[in-house]
Amino acid sequence: MPSTNSSDSFTLVETMANASLKVSDDFHEAFSGKSFDMDLQMTAALRRRYPNHTLTIIPTNSVNLLSYAFQGNAKAFLDNHNEDVIRWRSYQRGWNGSPGSLGSFIRFAKYDYTWLTEDFMVYYVPMGYYALQYILHECSCGEKASDDSEITGELIKAVGLWATPPPPDYRWIYIFDNYWMASRALYDEIQKSSWDDVILDDQMKTAVTEIVHKFFDSKDVYDDLGVPWRRGVIFHGPAGNGKTISIKAIMHTLSMREDTVKLLYVKSAPNTYAIRSVFQMARAAAPCLLVLEDIDTIVTQQTRSYFFNEVDGLERNDGILMLASTNHLDQLDDGLSKRPSRFDRKYLFPNPSSSERVLYVQYWRDKLSKKSSIKFPQKLCRPMAKIMEDFSFAYMKEAFVATLLAIAGNRTEKRIEKAGGGPDDDDDDDLDDYELWREMKTQVAILRDDMGSSKTVRGEEHFGHGRKGDQKVEVDAEGRITMIEEKKITEMKGSGPGTDPAIADTVYRRATYFVPDCELVGGDH
Repeated sequence: MPSTNSSDSFTLVETMANASLKVSDDFHEAFSGKSFDMDLQMTAALRRRYPNHTLTIIPTNSVNLLSYAFQGNAKAFLDNHNEDVIRWRSYQRGWNGSPGSLGSFIRFAKYDYTWLTEDFMVYYVPMGYYALQYILHECSCGEKASDDSEITGELIKAVGLWATPPPPDYRWIYIFDNYWMASRALYDEIQKSSWDDVILDDQMKTAVTEIVHKFFDSKDVYDDLGVPWRRGVIFHGPAGNGKTISIKAIMHTLSMREDTVKLLYVKSAPNTYAIRSVFQMARAAAPCLLVLEDIDTIVTQQTRSYFFNEVDGLERNDGILMLASTNHLDQLDDGLSKRPSRFDRKYLFPNPSSSERVLYVQYWRDKLSKKSSIKFPQKLCRPMAKIMEDFSFAYMKEAFVATLLAIAGNRTEKRIEKAGGGPDDDDDDDLDDYELWREMKTQVAILRDDMGSSKTVRGEEHFGHGRKGDQKVEVDAEGRITMIEEKKITEMKGSGPGTDPAIADTVYRRATYFVPDCELVGGDH
């Protein structure tokens, strides 16, 4: 006879995942054994934990789901509530006495992953030079846990398409920042660079361009002599003297060659795996230019030996021209700076000479020649170059930008002098009659203070970034403009020029805001 107990009329079927189980517990148990296959252990644990989900396993050297998400194509959130995160901490030693930093290496983690309208769970477990990604997706209608998930397959194809190198008829620069990506934006940016914008000794400019182009034209010569077809060049010298713009100009000229030379740019390579990835790509892309800007931050005490082995170890690096830069050649490892087989040419980019400073001031005069609001006669060029003695090109550029911003700030209150000035300026005018000269002296004095220099500019006193008096203009590191008047500070926010994120555009927009016909443009030194 059937039971009359109402509780017997129902059968509770548990369809939810068992919250009391943790895969991290199985991970601990697997690693505690005398021998194991971690992939099999993880697969079994995940199938027990998620019986109603499909399971897809794919290594990061095939597609990298986290990189795809971190670039804004999906969402990945670390789930440290339902699973433990197992990570190693490390201390990265500083270079040449600089402070070190803490690092973290994840050995086990679970991520909640959303792509389009689909939700996934991704377990991330490193395995040597790559990591395994265990992708779980709830079974769709008619789908079994042992089936290959169609939705997961679509996700993998999307990530693979994103990571696939573009067709050869496209123009790209390949950037490495923990992983490789193809950048059309950087390619377009270097097209704006030209040797015409580089103030550099003509002999050195010729030598630099020749060594680069002759390398890629001389494979037969290297083969005939029986020497490896590879070279290394270092640009060194104080910051702000044209190393970066020269690298851009080189990349521009190489991009114009009829025979293809791949352009590879390394932003960071913090570990041996990253160094390995850099040289694997370079060998596959050869002939190529491999740019290592600020190489002292790329090759560290932890990676130096591995880097040296990749450069001149057993594997061939034919067709690779390494172009490195540093502000501190004297602080580089001797294995980099004094080993000819690695970097056999070094070019110094010193602070500009007197003649180069005159050329740079003339460069700005030419840029401003059509701006009727700025009076800039030829006779100001040499005096301006003189007061900027010991300045780098970067400081000279800052002097011009700050001067023009200060003039723009002045003109929000009043129009000062009638602009004009061309080749027929009155030679009898005193230099102090020119607003540009007066403001330049003030800004140079401010910059010398920033440099810690004791030099003065004709005894002028200065009060801050901008013109002297009760009103000044300051520009912070993010390019926001601040008006200062009687100690009251008001930042311009919202849609105005003070919020433009790009510094070059910000300068243009600010100047346009204050003085409608004053466009600020300049070199990239």
